[in-house]
Amino acid sequence: MKLFLSLVSAIFALFLGACVVGYFLPDNLTIERSVSMQAHSDDVYFYLEDLEQYRNWSALDAKLAETPIITGGADMGVGQNQAWQNGPVGYEFGSREIIQTQIGEFVVLNVNIAGQDISTTHAVLKNDGGNVTVLSKIELPQPGFPYLGRLRALSTKADYEKALDSALARLKVQAEADTGFE
Repeated sequence: MKLFLSLVSAIFALFLGACVVGYFLPDNLTIERSVSMQAHSDDVYFYLEDLEQYRNWSALDAKLAETPIITGGADMGVGQNQAWQNGPVGYEFGSREIIQTQIGEFVVLNVNIAGQDISTTHAVLKNDGGNVTVLSKIELPQPGFPYLGRLRALSTKADYEKALDSALARLKVQAEADTGFE
């Protein structure tokens, strides 16, 4: 009986310790990645301000695969939105909308995946020599009590970073192939 009580106490202490550690972790998981490319900023910005172009490069669209996506609102830029349903597990339904832009500089999206709101920002920076760097930042709110979701998020951060790196690599290939950069 003592062994059982010791085991239960140890499990409870681990749970309590994990909750305390999770309490002090940030309430948003932030993923930031970048890629430099030989392309004009206006050409790259085109891929960021038109949600229909995301099918060619974005990490979310790679997960959605052949899921039908409906586009509405504005033709491009602020107000353009998309929605889907019957997607793969974890991405069953959702939407995204461009909520803010500065032409040639940045695009901010509000994304909702199966009820989880995510903020995504893509910025285009002009470098010396004429090439550009695209910076992408994703912020995923993490659940509150018992704060274990914040610990779990740390274990998935590397997967998100890898997916975003792959997406930006696809964007680079697309932009460099389609631009007449000289």
